[in-house]
Amino acid sequence: MGVNTIVFCYRAQAVLAVFLLWGIFLLNGTLKALLLAAWHGKLSDDVPLKNDYTGVFVVDYLLALLVAFFYYATNGSDEGYQLLVFEGYSTLQSAFVWLYVEMARPGQKPGSIERPLIFGILWQCAGAGIALPLYYAHHILWIDSSDILRVRNVDAARALPFSFLLGAIFPAVLGSAPTWNGPDSRTPEVHQKLLAAWQPDPIWVSLIQYVLTKSSAGLRSRGEVHPNAQLWIRTAYLVSAASSALGHIYTMGRIFLSTDEGTNLVRMCLPFPFTGPSGVPDILARGPWLYLQYDILSFDAASLSWAFILLTRMPNGPRISKLALAVLLLAGFVTIGSGATVSLALYVREGMLPEKAKDER
Repeated sequence: MGVNTIVFCYRAQAVLAVFLLWGIFLLNGTLKALLLAAWHGKLSDDVPLKNDYTGVFVVDYLLALLVAFFYYATNGSDEGYQLLVFEGYSTLQSAFVWLYVEMARPGQKPGSIERPLIFGILWQCAGAGIALPLYYAHHILWIDSSDILRVRNVDAARALPFSFLLGAIFPAVLGSAPTWNGPDSRTPEVHQKLLAAWQPDPIWVSLIQYVLTKSSAGLRSRGEVHPNAQLWIRTAYLVSAASSALGHIYTMGRIFLSTDEGTNLVRMCLPFPFTGPSGVPDILARGPWLYLQYDILSFDAASLSWAFILLTRMPNGPRISKLALAVLLLAGFVTIGSGATVSLALYVREGMLPEKAKDER
């Protein structure tokens, strides 16, 4: 398949995702309910919605919208819904590592690759099922016209595992805690404040990455000896793979051990167009659940196909057939989840990349 065809497919997927996520979100009344909830500061007659975090109306209203969207997905009220979101985030958070590694590569890069924060904010506000296919389209165009080399920036490489853990994993675990602690483990107000702190995690990752990179450079300028960048990049991939695999295995274990009839893969993951999952009367729970079902399916499919394309387009790629590689990726998706599978595929790819361009050798 040619590059232009691949790019077209990713962009078409993003356009389809706009309808599946936002078109249905509008048509089934969820968007209206969400806007009104954030405006009036009320999720239901019994649950107020905090909408005064910073004193800046635009920021507070956007945070209130995001908190309202994720409130029922993370407050422990429906086991199946919580597990779907926990599984989805165990994949999505690893994408920070994937994008920031590509940013750190040497050589000229387009702005879309140089500034992963743009796509992080886009997936937080519009959906990863839209943002990641668009990123992969830009990425495929870039690698087709450039020499892609191993990361040489030791400072950025050393910072990445820590910015990932502190900026992406810690806020997600903190915000999702009622998934395993139960709905009574915190008050609605406390949960909303923690969700609001979690929502700007693309910014937290970028800030921590920047600070740690500069700090690493300062230490190195004083004569500290560092291992090579390759070690830190592959460590970041392994850390992201481990976190995603743990999330997937925990989710599957909870599903199989659950005594709740509503906690099953069909109800959790299979979208029912327009209506959403059964047995969920509140539109502020049912609508975002349906949205996230489409979102997770989209970014899972896009990410696995991206890993497949990257490996098969390597000049010294895996010595197995494309069919065998596809089966291997599918097996990884089932056993350890798509996030861990993609991270491990990129770990393998990293070892195949050259250190220097042809004209530097």
